[in-house]
Amino acid sequence: MSEPRSDRTTLILSRHWKSPESELSFVTRSVAGAASRTSDVLVVVPAPAGRTHPDGAFDLIGIGAGAGGSWPPPAEAAWPEGLPVETVIIVDDPDGAALALHAHFAPGRNAHAVVPAAAKADGGSMPALRFTGPPGAGTSELISLHVPINPIAATHRHNGLGFTGYLLVLSDRTAAAGVSPPTAMAAWLTARFPDMNVVVVEDATAAVWRGRALRGVVSVYTRTDLWRLVAHALVTIDLAPGPIIARECVESLRFGTPILVPAGSAAQPHADAGGGISFSGYPELLACVTHLSDDGVRATMSDRGRRYADARYGDPEAFVSSVASALAAPGDPGSWSR
Repeated sequence: MSEPRSDRTTLILSRHWKSPESELSFVTRSVAGAASRTSDVLVVVPAPAGRTHPDGAFDLIGIGAGAGGSWPPPAEAAWPEGLPVETVIIVDDPDGAALALHAHFAPGRNAHAVVPAAAKADGGSMPALRFTGPPGAGTSELISLHVPINPIAATHRHNGLGFTGYLLVLSDRTAAAGVSPPTAMAAWLTARFPDMNVVVVEDATAAVWRGRALRGVVSVYTRTDLWRLVAHALVTIDLAPGPIIARECVESLRFGTPILVPAGSAAQPHADAGGGISFSGYPELLACVTHLSDDGVRATMSDRGRRYADARYGDPEAFVSSVASALAAPGDPGSWSR
Protein backbone atom coordinates (compact mmCIF):
# COMPACT_ATOMS: atom_id res chain seq x y z
CA MET A 1 0.00 0.00 0.00
CA SER A 2 1.33 3.43 -0.90
CA GLU A 3 2.10 5.92 1.86
CA PRO A 4 -0.70 8.42 2.64
CA ARG A 5 -0.14 12.08 1.81
CA SER A 6 -0.38 14.78 4.45
CA ASP A 7 -2.51 17.27 2.48
CA ARG A 8 -6.26 17.64 3.08
CA THR A 9 -8.71 15.65 0.98
CA THR A 10 -12.47 15.27 1.04
CA LEU A 11 -13.70 11.83 -0.01
CA ILE A 12 -17.36 11.76 -1.05
CA LEU A 13 -19.22 8.45 -1.18
CA SER A 14 -22.23 9.23 -3.36
CA ARG A 15 -24.84 6.75 -4.48
CA HIS A 16 -27.16 9.50 -5.72
CA TRP A 17 -24.70 11.72 -7.61
CA LYS A 18 -26.23 10.73 -10.94
CA SER A 19 -29.78 11.68 -9.89
CA PRO A 20 -29.47 15.42 -10.54
CA GLU A 21 -33.21 16.08 -10.13
CA SER A 22 -33.15 14.88 -6.52
CA GLU A 23 -32.51 17.25 -3.65
CA LEU A 24 -29.94 14.83 -2.23
CA SER A 25 -27.89 15.03 -5.43
CA PHE A 26 -28.19 18.83 -5.52
CA VAL A 27 -26.96 19.17 -1.95
CA THR A 28 -24.15 16.62 -2.35
CA ARG A 29 -22.89 18.21 -5.57
CA SER A 30 -23.04 21.66 -3.98
CA VAL A 31 -21.08 20.54 -0.92
CA ALA A 32 -18.49 18.89 -3.18
CA GLY A 33 -18.05 22.13 -5.09
CA ALA A 34 -17.66 24.16 -1.91
CA ALA A 35 -15.19 21.65 -0.44
CA SER A 36 -13.08 21.83 -3.60
CA ARG A 37 -12.27 25.45 -2.74
CA THR A 38 -10.28 24.38 0.31
CA SER A 39 -9.24 20.75 -0.33
CA ASP A 40 -8.82 18.10 -2.96
CA VAL A 41 -12.09 16.26 -3.60
CA LEU A 42 -12.51 12.63 -4.67
CA VAL A 43 -16.01 11.49 -5.65
CA VAL A 44 -16.55 7.74 -5.36
CA VAL A 45 -19.64 6.10 -6.85
CA PRO A 46 -21.01 2.56 -7.24
CA ALA A 47 -19.63 1.72 -10.69
CA PRO A 48 -17.23 -0.81 -12.20
CA ALA A 49 -13.99 -0.77 -10.25
CA GLY A 50 -11.08 1.07 -11.84
CA ARG A 51 -13.20 3.16 -14.16
CA THR A 52 -13.48 6.93 -13.99
CA HIS A 53 -16.16 9.05 -15.60
CA PRO A 54 -15.86 12.83 -16.07
CA ASP A 55 -18.79 14.76 -14.66
CA GLY A 56 -18.41 18.51 -14.63
CA ALA A 57 -15.60 19.56 -12.32
CA PHE A 58 -15.07 16.04 -10.98
CA ASP A 59 -14.03 12.60 -12.16
CA LEU A 60 -16.31 9.95 -10.70
CA ILE A 61 -14.31 6.98 -9.40
CA GLY A 62 -15.90 3.55 -9.51
CA ILE A 63 -15.09 1.15 -6.66
CA GLY A 64 -17.41 -1.67 -7.72
CA ALA A 65 -21.17 -2.02 -7.56
CA GLY A 66 -23.69 -4.23 -5.88
CA ALA A 67 -27.14 -5.24 -7.04
CA GLY A 68 -29.39 -2.45 -8.29
CA GLY A 69 -26.67 0.19 -8.19
CA SER A 70 -25.90 -0.27 -4.51
CA TRP A 71 -22.45 -0.27 -2.92
CA PRO A 72 -20.37 -3.44 -3.21
CA PRO A 73 -19.49 -5.54 -0.15
CA PRO A 74 -16.20 -4.38 1.42
CA ALA A 75 -14.40 -7.55 0.27
CA GLU A 76 -15.21 -6.66 -3.36
CA ALA A 77 -14.62 -2.89 -3.20
CA ALA A 78 -11.58 -1.18 -4.75
CA TRP A 79 -11.05 1.53 -2.12
CA PRO A 80 -8.88 4.47 -3.26
CA GLU A 81 -5.24 4.08 -2.28
CA GLY A 82 -2.82 6.58 -0.79
CA LEU A 83 -5.41 8.76 0.91
CA PRO A 84 -3.92 11.55 3.05
CA VAL A 85 -3.99 11.41 6.82
CA GLU A 86 -6.29 14.45 6.87
CA THR A 87 -9.06 12.93 4.78
CA VAL A 88 -12.65 13.71 5.70
CA ILE A 89 -15.42 11.45 4.41
CA ILE A 90 -18.86 12.60 3.35
CA VAL A 91 -21.56 10.01 2.70
CA ASP A 92 -24.65 11.21 0.86
CA ASP A 93 -26.94 8.35 1.93
CA PRO A 94 -25.49 6.41 4.88
CA ASP A 95 -27.33 3.14 4.31
CA GLY A 96 -26.04 -0.14 5.66
CA ALA A 97 -23.76 -0.82 2.69
CA ALA A 98 -22.13 2.63 2.91
CA LEU A 99 -21.63 2.29 6.66
CA ALA A 100 -20.05 -1.12 6.11
CA LEU A 101 -17.51 0.42 3.68
CA HIS A 102 -16.71 3.14 6.19
CA ALA A 103 -16.33 0.69 9.06
CA HIS A 104 -14.07 -1.58 7.02
CA PHE A 105 -11.79 0.87 5.23
CA ALA A 106 -11.82 3.89 7.55
CA PRO A 107 -12.70 2.74 11.07
CA GLY A 108 -13.11 5.66 13.40
CA ARG A 109 -12.20 8.27 10.80
CA ASN A 110 -13.96 11.63 10.62
CA ALA A 111 -17.13 11.17 8.55
CA HIS A 112 -20.31 13.13 7.93
CA ALA A 113 -23.64 12.20 6.38
CA VAL A 114 -25.72 14.44 4.15
CA VAL A 115 -28.91 12.79 5.37
CA PRO A 116 -29.12 11.47 8.96
CA ALA A 117 -27.73 7.97 9.39
CA ALA A 118 -29.18 4.97 11.11
CA ALA A 119 -27.18 3.56 13.99
CA LYS A 120 -23.94 1.91 12.93
CA ALA A 121 -23.12 -1.70 13.70
CA ASP A 122 -20.82 -0.67 16.55
CA GLY A 123 -23.66 1.21 18.22
CA GLY A 124 -22.38 4.66 17.23
CA SER A 125 -23.78 7.03 14.66
CA MET A 126 -22.50 9.11 11.77
CA PRO A 127 -23.15 12.81 12.43
CA ALA A 128 -25.17 14.56 9.77
CA LEU A 129 -24.30 17.92 8.29
CA ARG A 130 -26.98 20.46 9.22
CA PHE A 131 -28.53 22.73 6.60
CA THR A 132 -31.67 24.00 8.36
CA GLY A 133 -32.54 24.83 11.92
CA PRO A 134 -34.57 27.06 14.20
CA PRO A 135 -33.94 30.75 13.50
CA GLY A 136 -31.45 32.29 15.91
CA ALA A 137 -30.47 28.95 17.47
CA GLY A 138 -27.08 27.50 16.70
CA THR A 139 -26.75 29.22 13.34
CA SER A 140 -22.96 28.98 13.54
CA GLU A 141 -23.32 25.19 13.27
CA LEU A 142 -25.37 25.38 10.09
CA ILE A 143 -23.99 25.02 6.59
CA SER A 144 -25.20 28.03 4.64
CA LEU A 145 -25.91 26.10 1.45
CA HIS A 146 -25.96 28.39 -1.57
CA VAL A 147 -29.36 28.07 -3.26
CA PRO A 148 -29.06 30.03 -6.53
CA ILE A 149 -31.87 31.75 -8.38
CA ASN A 150 -31.96 33.94 -11.48
CA PRO A 151 -33.65 37.25 -10.56
CA ILE A 152 -34.47 37.82 -14.23
CA ALA A 153 -37.10 35.08 -13.88
CA ALA A 154 -39.17 37.56 -11.88
CA THR A 155 -39.34 40.01 -14.79
CA HIS A 156 -41.50 37.78 -17.00
CA ARG A 157 -44.36 35.47 -16.11
CA HIS A 158 -44.46 31.90 -17.40
CA ASN A 159 -45.13 31.97 -21.13
CA GLY A 160 -48.01 29.52 -20.82
CA LEU A 161 -50.00 31.63 -18.35
CA GLY A 162 -51.77 34.89 -19.11
CA PHE A 163 -52.16 35.87 -15.46
CA THR A 164 -50.28 36.22 -12.16
CA GLY A 165 -51.32 36.27 -8.50
CA TYR A 166 -52.32 32.60 -8.20
CA LEU A 167 -51.94 29.98 -5.50
CA LEU A 168 -48.98 27.82 -6.50
CA VAL A 169 -49.14 24.24 -5.24
CA LEU A 170 -46.10 21.97 -5.46
CA SER A 171 -47.79 18.60 -5.44
CA ASP A 172 -47.11 15.67 -3.15
CA ARG A 173 -48.08 13.26 -5.92
CA THR A 174 -45.66 11.65 -8.38
CA ALA A 175 -46.11 9.50 -11.49
CA ALA A 176 -49.83 10.26 -11.63
CA ALA A 177 -51.84 8.94 -14.58
CA GLY A 178 -52.99 12.50 -15.29
CA VAL A 179 -53.54 15.90 -13.71
CA SER A 180 -57.23 15.23 -13.02
CA PRO A 181 -58.47 14.84 -10.40
CA PRO A 182 -56.05 17.06 -8.48
CA THR A 183 -54.25 15.93 -5.38
CA ALA A 184 -56.46 16.12 -2.29
CA MET A 185 -55.07 19.35 -0.81
CA ALA A 186 -55.31 21.11 -4.18
CA ALA A 187 -58.92 19.97 -4.49
CA TRP A 188 -59.73 21.57 -1.13
CA LEU A 189 -58.06 24.81 -2.22
CA THR A 190 -59.93 25.17 -5.51
CA ALA A 191 -63.23 24.31 -3.78
CA ARG A 192 -62.68 26.79 -0.92
CA PHE A 193 -61.38 29.62 -3.13
CA PRO A 194 -63.42 29.30 -6.35
CA ASP A 195 -62.48 32.78 -7.59
CA MET A 196 -58.74 32.15 -7.40
CA ASN A 197 -56.50 30.37 -9.88
CA VAL A 198 -54.80 27.36 -8.31
CA VAL A 199 -51.73 26.22 -10.26
CA VAL A 200 -50.63 22.68 -9.39
CA VAL A 201 -47.10 21.60 -10.40
CA GLU A 202 -46.37 17.89 -10.73
CA ASP A 203 -44.47 15.67 -13.16
CA ALA A 204 -43.12 18.61 -15.22
CA THR A 205 -46.56 20.11 -15.80
CA ALA A 206 -48.58 22.96 -14.29
CA ALA A 207 -52.33 22.39 -14.21
CA VAL A 208 -54.56 25.45 -13.76
CA TRP A 209 -57.70 24.96 -11.66
CA ARG A 210 -60.43 27.53 -11.00
CA GLY A 211 -63.79 26.89 -9.40
CA ARG A 212 -63.04 23.14 -9.25
CA ALA A 213 -62.67 23.04 -13.03
CA LEU A 214 -59.46 22.30 -14.96
CA ARG A 215 -58.76 25.31 -17.17
CA GLY A 216 -55.53 24.18 -18.86
CA VAL A 217 -52.14 22.50 -18.57
CA VAL A 218 -48.72 23.96 -19.44
CA SER A 219 -45.26 22.41 -19.39
CA VAL A 220 -42.57 23.10 -16.82
CA TYR A 221 -39.48 22.09 -18.75
CA THR A 222 -36.72 23.95 -16.92
CA ARG A 223 -35.77 25.38 -13.55
CA THR A 224 -36.41 28.83 -15.03
CA ASP A 225 -39.99 27.80 -15.83
CA LEU A 226 -40.47 26.86 -12.19
CA TRP A 227 -38.83 30.06 -10.97
CA ARG A 228 -41.20 32.14 -13.10
CA LEU A 229 -44.18 30.33 -11.62
CA VAL A 230 -42.82 30.86 -8.09
CA ALA A 231 -41.93 34.52 -8.61
CA HIS A 232 -45.42 35.50 -9.80
CA ALA A 233 -47.48 33.53 -7.25
CA LEU A 234 -49.26 34.99 -4.23
CA VAL A 235 -47.96 32.12 -2.14
CA THR A 236 -46.11 28.84 -2.68
CA ILE A 237 -47.74 25.84 -1.01
CA ASP A 238 -45.19 23.02 -0.94
CA LEU A 239 -46.97 19.81 0.02
CA ALA A 240 -43.82 17.68 -0.10
CA PRO A 241 -40.75 19.80 0.68
CA GLY A 242 -37.34 18.31 0.07
CA PRO A 243 -36.11 16.40 3.13
CA ILE A 244 -32.74 18.16 3.51
CA ILE A 245 -33.00 21.85 2.59
CA ALA A 246 -36.52 22.23 1.13
CA ARG A 247 -34.90 23.81 -1.91
CA GLU A 248 -38.04 25.06 -3.66
CA CYS A 249 -39.16 26.81 -0.48
CA VAL A 250 -35.84 28.63 -0.20
CA GLU A 251 -36.09 29.65 -3.86
CA SER A 252 -39.62 30.93 -3.27
CA LEU A 253 -38.50 33.04 -0.33
CA ARG A 254 -35.60 34.46 -2.34
CA PHE A 255 -38.14 35.63 -4.92
CA GLY A 256 -40.21 37.22 -2.15
CA THR A 257 -43.08 34.70 -2.32
CA PRO A 258 -44.27 33.48 1.12
CA ILE A 259 -44.54 29.75 1.76
CA LEU A 260 -47.07 27.42 3.38
CA VAL A 261 -45.52 24.10 4.39
CA PRO A 262 -46.38 20.97 6.38
CA ALA A 263 -45.56 21.15 10.08
CA GLY A 264 -42.52 19.10 11.01
CA SER A 265 -41.02 19.17 7.52
CA ALA A 266 -37.55 20.43 6.62
CA ALA A 267 -39.25 23.60 5.41
CA GLN A 268 -40.76 24.54 8.78
CA PRO A 269 -37.65 26.44 9.99
CA HIS A 270 -37.91 28.60 6.84
CA ALA A 271 -41.53 29.41 7.63
CA ASP A 272 -40.76 29.98 11.30
CA ALA A 273 -38.07 32.50 10.30
CA GLY A 274 -40.88 34.80 9.20
CA GLY A 275 -41.38 33.91 5.56
CA GLY A 276 -44.44 31.72 5.90
CA ILE A 277 -46.63 29.49 8.02
CA SER A 278 -46.68 25.77 8.72
CA PHE A 279 -49.92 23.79 8.79
CA SER A 280 -51.26 20.43 9.90
CA GLY A 281 -54.15 19.20 7.77
CA TYR A 282 -56.41 20.95 5.29
CA PRO A 283 -58.43 23.09 7.78
CA GLU A 284 -55.22 24.86 8.87
CA LEU A 285 -54.05 25.15 5.26
CA LEU A 286 -57.28 26.87 4.22
CA ALA A 287 -57.06 29.21 7.21
CA CYS A 288 -53.45 30.06 6.32
CA VAL A 289 -54.42 30.97 2.75
CA THR A 290 -57.18 33.22 4.08
CA HIS A 291 -54.68 34.91 6.40
CA LEU A 292 -52.20 35.49 3.57
CA SER A 293 -54.92 37.00 1.37
CA ASP A 294 -54.34 40.19 3.35
CA ASP A 295 -51.94 42.34 1.32
CA GLY A 296 -50.23 43.77 4.39
CA VAL A 297 -49.62 40.37 5.97
CA ARG A 298 -48.29 39.00 2.71
CA ALA A 299 -45.98 41.97 2.16
CA THR A 300 -44.51 41.59 5.65
CA MET A 301 -43.87 37.88 5.17
CA SER A 302 -42.42 38.53 1.72
CA ASP A 303 -39.89 40.99 3.10
CA ARG A 304 -38.94 38.87 6.11
CA GLY A 305 -38.65 35.71 4.06
CA ARG A 306 -36.51 37.31 1.36
CA ARG A 307 -34.10 38.85 3.88
CA TYR A 308 -33.80 35.55 5.77
CA ALA A 309 -33.27 33.41 2.65
CA ASP A 310 -30.82 35.81 1.02
CA ALA A 311 -28.75 36.06 4.20
CA ARG A 312 -28.77 32.33 4.99
CA TYR A 313 -28.77 30.76 1.53
CA GLY A 314 -27.79 33.47 -0.92
CA ASP A 315 -24.09 34.00 -0.16
CA PRO A 316 -21.71 31.61 -2.01
CA GLU A 317 -18.65 32.74 -0.03
CA ALA A 318 -20.43 32.10 3.27
CA PHE A 319 -21.31 28.66 1.94
CA VAL A 320 -17.67 27.82 1.20
CA SER A 321 -16.60 29.06 4.65
CA SER A 322 -19.33 27.13 6.47
CA VAL A 323 -18.43 23.88 4.66
CA ALA A 324 -14.75 24.37 5.49
CA SER A 325 -15.63 24.95 9.17
CA ALA A 326 -17.90 21.91 9.34
CA LEU A 327 -15.34 19.61 7.76
CA ALA A 328 -12.49 20.97 9.88
CA ALA A 329 -14.25 20.07 13.13
CA PRO A 330 -11.87 18.16 15.39
CA GLY A 331 -12.31 14.42 15.59
CA ASP A 332 -10.44 11.16 15.90
CA PRO A 333 -8.41 10.76 12.70
CA GLY A 334 -8.88 7.00 12.97
CA SER A 335 -7.00 4.70 10.66
CA TRP A 336 -7.00 3.30 7.15
CA SER A 337 -7.54 -0.39 6.54
CA ARG A 338 -7.09 -2.48 3.44
